[in-house]
Amino acid sequence: MRPRRLLLLLLWLAFAPGNSVAASDKPQQVLDLHYGEVLFHFYQQDYFTAITHLMVAREENLLQHHGKESELLLGGLQLSYGMLDQAEAQFHRLLDTGDDSDSELRDRVWYYLTKINYQRGHYQKAYKTLQDIGKPRDKALAAELALLSAGIEMELGKNAEAAEALENARAPEGWKEYLEINRGIALMRAGEIEQGRQVLDKLGKQSAGTEELRALRDRANLGLGYQLLRAGDPELAREYLNRVRLQGPFVQAAMLGAGWADAELGDYESALTPWMNLVTVGGHQPAAQEARLAVPYALAQMGDGRRAADFYEQALGYYDSEQQQIEQAIDAARSGTLISLLSQADTGTSGGWLNDAPTLKGVPSGRYLVDVLAGNSFQESLKNYRDLGYLAKLLNQWLDNMDIYYAMVDARRQAYEQRAPKIRERLDKQEAAALQARWQDYRDQLAADRKDGNPLDLATGKEKSQWALLEKVQTQLAALPDQPRFNDMRAKAQWLKGVLYWQLQADYKIRLWDVHKQLAALEPQVAETLDKHRQIDAALDNVKAGFAGYNERIDALRARILALLPRIAAARGQSGQRLQHLALEELETRKQRLVSYRSQARYALARSYDQLSRSPGARP
Repeated sequence: MRPRRLLLLLLWLAFAPGNSVAASDKPQQVLDLHYGEVLFHFYQQDYFTAITHLMVAREENLLQHHGKESELLLGGLQLSYGMLDQAEAQFHRLLDTGDDSDSELRDRVWYYLTKINYQRGHYQKAYKTLQDIGKPRDKALAAELALLSAGIEMELGKNAEAAEALENARAPEGWKEYLEINRGIALMRAGEIEQGRQVLDKLGKQSAGTEELRALRDRANLGLGYQLLRAGDPELAREYLNRVRLQGPFVQAAMLGAGWADAELGDYESALTPWMNLVTVGGHQPAAQEARLAVPYALAQMGDGRRAADFYEQALGYYDSEQQQIEQAIDAARSGTLISLLSQADTGTSGGWLNDAPTLKGVPSGRYLVDVLAGNSFQESLKNYRDLGYLAKLLNQWLDNMDIYYAMVDARRQAYEQRAPKIRERLDKQEAAALQARWQDYRDQLAADRKDGNPLDLATGKEKSQWALLEKVQTQLAALPDQPRFNDMRAKAQWLKGVLYWQLQADYKIRLWDVHKQLAALEPQVAETLDKHRQIDAALDNVKAGFAGYNERIDALRARILALLPRIAAARGQSGQRLQHLALEELETRKQRLVSYRSQARYALARSYDQLSRSPGARP
C-alpha cells in the first residue's frame, strides 16, 4: 500500500463508525482532551509521539469517550511500524470486547487481521478471515479490500475468483487503474488470455494525468507485449511494446522486446534499430546488457559475420569491464561502505510505513542497485533501520535528560528543607482547629439564642454601645434626687432604651436567619480548611520520603534505557546486515548474468570465427 493511501485509511479508521472522514464532511467532535492531543500529533505526521501519547492515555484511563477509536488507531499505528504480533493481539482484543452490533468496527478489525496474515504469507488463514469481512460502504476501503482479496486469491491459485471480485469492486478516483491491471493479470493467470489481453489493452490505451498512472499504463503494455511474445504472437506484441513511453522507466525493456518481436518476424534489420539504440545509449540495466548479444546475433542472421564478430568482441570487452566493476562493488558492499552510507536514512523522524522512504545518495555501484534500492523489501528494511536509529537517538536524549531530572529532584529537596520548618511552625499553631472551634462556639451560641430568644445577643456593635450607654445613664440618673427635672430625664432614658429594644426585637428573626445562613455557608469552608491542614501535615511527612522514590524511579528508567540501547543497536545491526545481504544478492545475480552473457558471447565469437574461416576468400 502506498504511504498516502495508508495514511488516509488510518484517518478513516481513527473515527467512530458512521462518522468517517471519507463518508462525511462534518468535523469529528473530540470529547477527550488527550485523544485530541493524540490526533494533533497524528495529523502533524509525528507518529512516534502520537503512539506514545496514545499508549500513556490508555494506561491512565484518560480516553473515556474514544475507547474503540483509540484502540483501533493504536492497532493501525502498530501495524504501520511492522509490529505484527502486537497489532494482531490488539485487533483480537477489540473483537473479544467489541459489541456484536457494531458491524463496521468488526469489519475493519477483520480487514486488518486479514492484511497481517497476508503480509506474513499465511494465505489460507488470510482467506479464511477474509470471509468475516462485510461489504464496506466507503469506496476507498472497498477498493483496498478488493485488491487485498485478489492478492490472496491469486496466491492460492484462485485467479478466476480474483478476477471476478476485481470486476465487481467499486473503484473511486485513483483506484480504477490498479483494480484493472490486477484483474488483467488474474484473467491471464486463469487461462483467459484473450479477455485478460482486452483488459490490459484498454488500460494501455487510456490517457493518464499523473506520472504514477503513466508508469502503470507503460507497465501494462510492457507486460502484455512480453506475454504475447511468449505466446508466439510477435506482431501484436510489437504493437503493445510501441506504446511504452521513451521517457518512462520501462523504455529499455520495451526496446529489447520490440527488437525480439521483429526478430521473431524475421526482420532482423528492423530489430537492429532498437537494439543499436540500447548499445549506443549504454547503461547497466539487463536489457542494455542483453542487447550487446542481440546486435551481433541479428548481424549474423543477416549474413554479416565479420561485423557480428566485431560486435561480439565489443560485447566481451564490455562484459569484462562490467564484471570487474561489479566485483569491485561487491567488495565495497562487503567492506561495510554501504552500511556506512545508511546513516543518510536517519532523517530525525519516525513513522513506519506512513512516512516516505528515504533516498540513498552516493551508494557505491548504485547504478547496479536501482531495482533493489527501489524494491519493497529493501525499502521496508531501510525504514526499519531508520526507525531504529531514531529510537536510539531519542533514548540517548532521554538518557542525557536524566541528569536534569536528578537536578530537579535536588532543587525540590532544597526547597522543602527551606520551607518545611516554617510550614511546620504554622501547623503547630493549630490555626485550622482553632477556626473550627470558633465556628462551633458561634453555632452553639446560635442554638442558645434560638432557645432563649434574647435580641441583644444579635445586636450590632453600635447598638450594643448605645445599650450600654443608656444603662450607664439610667444608673447615674437613679442616684439623683427625686425631682421633676430628674424624673423627666429618667423617663426619657427609659423611653430611648425601650425604642432601642423594640428595634432589636423587630430585627431579631431576620438577623437570626442571616447568621444561620452565614454559619451554614462557612461550614464546608471550615471543613475544607481543616482537611487542607491535615493534607499539608501528611504531605510534609510523605514528601521527604518521596524524594528517595523519585531517585529510584529515575534510576529504574536509566537502567531500562541502558538495557534497551544495546538491543536497539543489535537490531539495527541486523537490519543493516539485511540491507547488505539484499544488495549483495542483487550484485551476485548481476554478476552471474554477466558471466552467462560473457560465455554466450565467447561461444558465439568462436562460432563466428569458425564460419568466417570456412567462407570463400577467408585468410588462413
